[in-house]
Amino acid sequence: MVQLCCFLRSMTGFCAAVILAASLTMNPGQAHADSRIVEAEDFISSLIEDIRITVEADATTEDEKMAAINAIVDSYFDVDGITRFSAGRYWRAASSEQRKQYTRQFRNVLINTARHQFDQILGLTFMPTLSKVRGDKLILVGGTIQDSNGNLPDVEIFWRVSALAGQPMRVIDVEIENISMLKTQRDENEAIIRRGGGSFDALLQSLGERLAKIESQ
Repeated sequence: MVQLCCFLRSMTGFCAAVILAASLTMNPGQAHADSRIVEAEDFISSLIEDIRITVEADATTEDEKMAAINAIVDSYFDVDGITRFSAGRYWRAASSEQRKQYTRQFRNVLINTARHQFDQILGLTFMPTLSKVRGDKLILVGGTIQDSNGNLPDVEIFWRVSALAGQPMRVIDVEIENISMLKTQRDENEAIIRRGGGSFDALLQSLGERLAKIESQ
């Protein structure tokens, strides 16, 4: 379990996990009585199917693939909420221009990481297990990541889906072996800022360097 968990986490933390986990093949799970759980499971199933189609569309150009990934991100993820949370307590102290730059860079890292890393986990399968309701605002869609080649052990995963009344569902986090990928990303970002003397620009520089490295691959 630790081996696969570390593999997913190492691929730039939350930026990779939220997209890469979604490119897993999804096997049908057991039906649930709670209509909100059913809706959330159908939502994740649709996300996985849309990304599977994108991954397997080898004939598309890079621009078309990037456009498809951007569309998926906007349709299924709470990008604004994820962006703010990932910057941690330093978000409020950042200037308007720094926030704009971080939002743009964070998204670029997310999209480009997904584009470069899709093919690395195509042998994995998402097997739905137990989903849970957490109050009126959150549903955890649970499952197990399985390696069809038998090279890696099974890993438990939960999609954290916001379910606010009157609003469309959105993924806000992915938990792998009870470890929040978004919290992990936030902790890493805050550590970068602290090492930079509390300057938000240190995080912007780090993201810029990470993006340049990804684009050079």
